[in-house]
Amino acid sequence: MESMKVPFSYKRAKPLDLSFEDLESLSPLPSSLRVFSTGSASSYRMLGVPAKRHGRYKTASMLLSNNRLTGGLDDIRLLVDKLLWQPNALCWLDLSHNQLTDLSDELLGFPNLSTLYLHHNRLASLCAVARINRLPKFRSVTLQNNPMAEYHGYRTAVLSVLKHITRLDFVSVTESERRLLPPIALESFIKNYLKLQKS
Repeated sequence: MESMKVPFSYKRAKPLDLSFEDLESLSPLPSSLRVFSTGSASSYRMLGVPAKRHGRYKTASMLLSNNRLTGGLDDIRLLVDKLLWQPNALCWLDLSHNQLTDLSDELLGFPNLSTLYLHHNRLASLCAVARINRLPKFRSVTLQNNPMAEYHGYRTAVLSVLKHITRLDFVSVTESERRLLPPIALESFIKNYLKLQKS
C-alpha cells in the first residue's frame, strides 16, 4: 500500500483519544464506547476532540493507551476504518500501557505510520517488532518497560533491526550511534535472550 500526502490539518488535529476505555479487544467493535454511544470521544489528556465528517474523525493520530488490549492487534484496521475519515493518513498510534504480546501485519496497512508508542506492554521478542521496519515512513518507537527491554544490548539490537528509526524510547538516534553499531549486535542479543529464557 502506497503512502499518501497527509493533509497538514490532519497532522496538527487533536488525536482521537480512546485511552482508559477498559478495552480488551478491538473486535467486535465495542458499541459501549463513549465515542460510539454518545458520538463524542473521551478526552483525558487532550482538550477537545478532532473535527468530524459524516461520523468519522479528521485526524492522523489515535490514542489507545491504558486499556487491556492483548494479543497482536489483528482488528486494528477495522477500528481505524470505522473511526477515521482517512484511515491511511494515520501517522501516530499510541498503544502504550496495554498487554500486547505481538504486533499484527495489519499495522503494515498504514503506510504513513511514523510514530508508534508501545511502552509498558508485554512484548518479549524482537521478532514481534521487526516487521514494522517495512513501514516506509516509520521513524519513532517506544519499547521501554517491555520484557525485551530488560536484556543486555537491547537498544543496540533494536537499532540493528529497525534501521530507519530516528528516535527510540524518546531518545534521538544519532549518526555516530548508528556508525558504532557492532556487526554482531543482533546475534549477541539473541544469544543473551535465549540464555535467559532457559533459566
